[in-house]
Amino acid sequence: MNRNYTNIALVDDHPIVGIGVKAMLEKLPNFQFCQHAFTGQDILTHLAHHKTDLLLLDLNLPDIEYAPLVRRIKSIAPSMKICAYTAYNETALVKAVLRLGVDGYLLKTTSPDEFRQALQTILNHDEVCIGRNVNLTEPKLPKKPVLKDNFQKCISLSKREKEILSLISQGQTSQAISQNLYISKHTVETHRKNILRKLNFTTSTELVKFAVQQGLV
Repeated sequence: MNRNYTNIALVDDHPIVGIGVKAMLEKLPNFQFCQHAFTGQDILTHLAHHKTDLLLLDLNLPDIEYAPLVRRIKSIAPSMKICAYTAYNETALVKAVLRLGVDGYLLKTTSPDEFRQALQTILNHDEVCIGRNVNLTEPKLPKKPVLKDNFQKCISLSKREKEILSLISQGQTSQAISQNLYISKHTVETHRKNILRKLNFTTSTELVKFAVQQGLV
């Protein structure tokens, strides 16, 4: 691999995204598209054996959630730059990703010119680069969010809510959950109502199906 080039890798489970990124990089001098990984495990394997300068990271991968993946990537390649490259533009998610210490956050709708400028900023400056259209602030009069897919629904749940959802899906009653988690039955019921509201569900059957799909049980 030519070290006169800046090596860029991508992890994204959609082939078309890789085609687009490669096309943009081919137009830029001194940039080389060195790897398109389709899963978190694939990119971890690649990084363990190949020096990479910058990684474009999709946040919704089929095998590993983004937070533990970022931590593992940093342990393998601590000097490599990481830029979230995603279609998701919810403020809570953006802030959560930035707290992990990534070097940039770009939307997949980013223009080629902004894409080029962002890569140069990330690589040449010790500052976080955030895309122009990325939402960093909530609207003054927020409405109840319309959750588009299961990934967005899952990230809306707190750690405790995911824990309770998992136990509900295992068939445990509110009383049993309260004993297992050392909280009151009333607290369990409150969490259950909040989970139903956040996921826009009305029945326990929907909760169980969702938990299974998300690997929470």
